[in-house]
Order: sequence, then structure tokens, then C-alpha cells
Amino acid sequence: MTPDLLKFVQQQTGSAELAKRLRPGNKLELQRWLWGKQAADVIAEYPFKAPLDEWLPLLERLQPRMYSISSSPKVDPREVQLTVSVVRYNNEGRGRAGVCSSFLADHSKGADIPIFVQRSSHFRPPSSPDTPMIMVGPGTGIAPFRAFLHDRRESGHTGRNWLFFGDQRIDTDYLYRDEIEAMHSDGFLTELDLAFSRDQRQKIYVQDRMREHGARLWRWLEDGAHFYVCGDAARMAKDVDAALRDVVQAHGRLDQDQATAYVDALIARRRYVRDVY
Repeated sequence: MTPDLLKFVQQQTGSAELAKRLRPGNKLELQRWLWGKQAADVIAEYPFKAPLDEWLPLLERLQPRMYSISSSPKVDPREVQLTVSVVRYNNEGRGRAGVCSSFLADHSKGADIPIFVQRSSHFRPPSSPDTPMIMVGPGTGIAPFRAFLHDRRESGHTGRNWLFFGDQRIDTDYLYRDEIEAMHSDGFLTELDLAFSRDQRQKIYVQDRMREHGARLWRWLEDGAHFYVCGDAARMAKDVDAALRDVVQAHGRLDQDQATAYVDALIARRRYVRDVY
């Protein structure tokens, strides 16, 4: 739902209730009301008729879906692997599904699917073979880091690797479990810290694990580690960024301005890189 379409619905219906929801101070209430709704749901709640030529400027093209590649061409140059979580939910008794993810899961067999590659010039593993690498990728955010690990292993890189991964439940949401634990067991994945938020009464997230191991994380940064984040931009990436700054300030014994300058320097040197959505 776009703001222009919501305004159009309100203007056509004259709804005082919808006008109240669209007030600048009611942004949070509007977000709660819109959660899980599609345009058809809003129009069903506020029905009206309008000429086609008034509708067309308000309807946007379906946006492309972008997925991080979770494999390395050094392992198989003929294959690209993706990590896709299928979106399915109910909204007021109506089944809903993600447009692209459900298509890939349910209807893609035998179909020719158009794709494109969007390059990310700075989101890649360290070029130096002995540089440490810290990866924070909960949920499907693990995708590029699986690729990073495959790439480093095939290249014979010896730098230490540290993965922070989590999701809701270990039994159902531990993506690539066998592969990750094998890498950890043989020492290629030097450190592995997991955070499954719903497996205990108190919710635990990757940023909590970062703070828990803050002293060691600081030592890795001081040893030249590159720090990567992939996943949800709305909450996770912000929380991870705050945790990183807390770790730098606490274990680097810096004041807030010094910690900010330290993190800004990591960003400027491309040692702190994010792929968030």
C-alpha cells in the first residue's frame, strides 16, 4: 500500500476514520492497521468505484525481489544457490503468501524464471587470506556468509572466521546446520555463536551474543577483522549496530564520541559492511 493510494481511497470514500489514520501523528497506528493487508483488503473495507484512468497512476509495477547468493562460483561455476524463506500467513482468515517466495516454492518447477544480477561491489569476503572475518546473519541473512565461507575455503584462506547466527527455534530454523557445525568442528569456522529467540523464556538475539562475547569481539576488531551484517534492516541491523558500538565503547575503554569515530573509521575502510533489506 502506497501513501498515494491510501489518500485516494480516503478521498473517494470520505471516510473520517481513514482520514484520522492518515494524520502525520498516527503513523504507528497506521502501520499496525496496515500490517498484513493488501490493497484489495483496504478497498474491501472502504469500497468505492472510480474510473480506470484515475486508478492507473496509483498502481505501481511489481518490484523485483532480490536474494543474496549463498554459493561460491569457486565451488561450482555453473550453479547459483539461493536461500529463500517462504512467506505464508493469515490475515483475518484469508491466506496470504509472498509473491516470489511462494512462486519459487510451489510453481517454479519446469518454469523459465527471468533473473538479473545486482552487483554489490564492497560486500565480499576479505581479499587478504589471513584477515579475520566476523559475520552476523540471522535467518536468511546467513546466505552470503555461507558463500563467503565456501569461497574462503576453496581459496585456501587461513583467516579466522566467526559466525553469529540465530532465528526462532533451533529444531526448525537452524539453516545449513550440518554444514555449519561440520565447519566449526574441523576448525575452519573458528567461532560459532547461536541465538534462538523462542527456545527459552527470555528471548536471546544475535546482538545479545555480541555483547556476551564483547571482549573477544573487540580483540578481533583490533586484530583487523572485517565485520559484516546481513538481514532485516528495520530492527536487526539497527540493534546489531548499537551492540557493536556498545562493545567498542566498553571494551575499547572509549567515550561515546571516540567509539563513534572508531566505528566510522571501520565503515570508511570498508571493514564494516552491511547487506540489509
